[in-house]
Amino acid sequence: MPDTSPKFMNYAFLFVLFLMVITQHIHARSGTIDPHRCLTLLNNGTWSPLAPDGSRRWEPKDCRMVEHTADSLHECLNDRKVVFIGDSTIRQLFWAATKQVAHRKSETRIKRLLQSNGKHHDISFRANNVQLEFIWDPWLNSTVLHDVLKTLHALPMPLDVEAIAGMDELPPVLVILGAPGLWAARYGGDDYLNLFKRAVTGVVPYLSPSFDNNISQAMKTTHDSGDIPNRIFLAPVGIPDYSNLAPNRSKSITPERINAMNNHLSQVFPNNLSYIPWVYNQIPTSSKSDFDIDGLHVSDSMAALKLNIAFNALCNSAASARSRSFKGTCCVVPLQNYLTLIVCLLFGTSTGFVAGARHNLEIAGNSAVVKFVETLRNILAALLWCWYADGTYYLIRAERHYEQGIFVATCLIWLVVSVLSLRKAPQQTDGPSSSKRDPRYYRGPGYISRSQSNEIKGLMQGIILLYHYHYASQALWVYKIMRLFISGYLYISGYAHTLYLLKTNDFSLNRVIEILFRWNFLSVSLSYMMGTTYTSYYFAPVITFWYLVLYVMLRFFKSYNRDLRWLLLKIMVTARLTNSFILTPGILEAVTRFIHAVFFISIDVEEMRFRLRLDRYITFIGIIVAALTHRASVRRERAFLQLGCTGAMLALKFTLWLAIICVGSIITFFYVTQTYLQEKQTYNQIHPFISWIPILCFIVLRNSHRMLRDRYLLLPNLLGRISLETYVLQYHIWLGGDATAKLFMGYWEGR
Repeated sequence: MPDTSPKFMNYAFLFVLFLMVITQHIHARSGTIDPHRCLTLLNNGTWSPLAPDGSRRWEPKDCRMVEHTADSLHECLNDRKVVFIGDSTIRQLFWAATKQVAHRKSETRIKRLLQSNGKHHDISFRANNVQLEFIWDPWLNSTVLHDVLKTLHALPMPLDVEAIAGMDELPPVLVILGAPGLWAARYGGDDYLNLFKRAVTGVVPYLSPSFDNNISQAMKTTHDSGDIPNRIFLAPVGIPDYSNLAPNRSKSITPERINAMNNHLSQVFPNNLSYIPWVYNQIPTSSKSDFDIDGLHVSDSMAALKLNIAFNALCNSAASARSRSFKGTCCVVPLQNYLTLIVCLLFGTSTGFVAGARHNLEIAGNSAVVKFVETLRNILAALLWCWYADGTYYLIRAERHYEQGIFVATCLIWLVVSVLSLRKAPQQTDGPSSSKRDPRYYRGPGYISRSQSNEIKGLMQGIILLYHYHYASQALWVYKIMRLFISGYLYISGYAHTLYLLKTNDFSLNRVIEILFRWNFLSVSLSYMMGTTYTSYYFAPVITFWYLVLYVMLRFFKSYNRDLRWLLLKIMVTARLTNSFILTPGILEAVTRFIHAVFFISIDVEEMRFRLRLDRYITFIGIIVAALTHRASVRRERAFLQLGCTGAMLALKFTLWLAIICVGSIITFFYVTQTYLQEKQTYNQIHPFISWIPILCFIVLRNSHRMLRDRYLLLPNLLGRISLETYVLQYHIWLGGDATAKLFMGYWEGR
């Protein structure tokens, strides 16, 4: 039968290329309007569903905003000034800014300012290198206002030095104006709209389209340097909570007047909305908690959110240039990555090589060369797709929300589809193995076959992918089950590799390099390509660590591996030493520093220690079971834990009682852990000591009858063969933002 895999890969690459062209076309069409997704931040968004803890988040459409901390704002606004000009609603944003940029030591100063300043006074506040100013000007007609706007330039200071020469102080990097709508409605009488138009006309020259074009240019030219372009925003007329307005206000501040003034703003800037954050009027809801008691001002949390939207528009691009781990995608210029050019060149070369020289090389007997180049091509294609999906902004990143019903339903669908792929397992002889590496009279493992292990890994991996996609880590009961899945994978890995080493005595360096290369090449390549840390794909370093532990343990004094008592002693000593290696401060840090110095790979030590500590015993359980299985097989005893054989009544009763014990143990385990361990930290502390219970019981049940042993699930089996690859690739293909968001192509809504 001819090998169709090369043809399949070619079709797959053409399909991926087609998707890339289509999404680039969509992005190009939308990019003429909103190339960096600033407009979507300022004009469109919605509230997320309530999280399990009752919280909610504001989410712009088709991009992600972040909550900037005091440190990130100090880094963004370094020696720059932010000016707020308007009425009391804009003063709310000023107070929110003082709290956001100030550290705790400045809280007393903020309280003094609140007490000492009158309602209609200018206020100034400085926190380290950030200067904040509020100018009381509810009509937007003061001399101070125009002096500030005259000093504002679209390009950052280093790019426009001549324009600021001779100035006493640097111009502001951010100006937020408040449209004088509330004052016009309250005190303008029947002439309110003309007064409003006159005030807006005075600031229109500073909000020209050329200014916005310079902003876009500045974002591109200063992205690599980490500088920021200057921004100016004109806040629309706020929509109050009409039901709570005082009688004297409700007579003049009416929906008709507010809508008329906002309609005028939309007509003044019909094709350019980057100066007016219309989203400010979408944020408050009918909830009373979103407004102050007067109904005119929003709550402090709503004011902080409005301010954070402005800071996202100002600081996100520079923050993204400074750190690849930055999660914001609103108002961000894509990073330049020259590694992609190298990968593209290699990919094109390898593809052309396979297409042009494949036939001649196979005739010459150099099929290994063809296989190597095809493998290289596949890896390069995966790297390119990861960069395209998660390193650029052609695909949309949407926030994940946990909805228990949808998550459970998709998991059930995966399980049902898996069961429908039931197949009969390949026949295995009970006599001596035909493998030249098997010891004489070796009867095989008889405990968990390769098809079973792949099936179990595939079943777990499918649910893990759904777990991350649906953000099910928000539910503690799901988290506990996922921890068991990770432990189960480590158990199977420890069992399989130990059994292989005991059976073949193959401790060759070539095999070690082959295994480590297969487990780590993709993760390491992605850490270079995507600018992430090696521990971002934590499962690869974790399973590598445990493989090296069991290999070193079995390699040293390997002659003692034949004696079960000495082998168990080696296991206990290794477990104790490994436990000290993981938990003792300083040891893991020294190893990671060495790895970073040699390979330039960044490793998060605390993350690594946390992951290793969670599963520090389950691999040794797998090693012990493999040792017992190997001993029983070599001695030509009945295959270890191969239950349910037809024959004596005693064996049938033993099988039945063992099955009852396993089922009872699993039920008891889940009842206790789901009922009494209601804190994640508490469960994490006890997990290493109890995770083996349901894992061993499940595998015993899986092998408790010949009908179960002789069949396997094909679909999970296929996924289990590439479970590690799918786990790593999910961070940039199945998900985005280093597995913190869902990816969409733009054909339908991202939420």
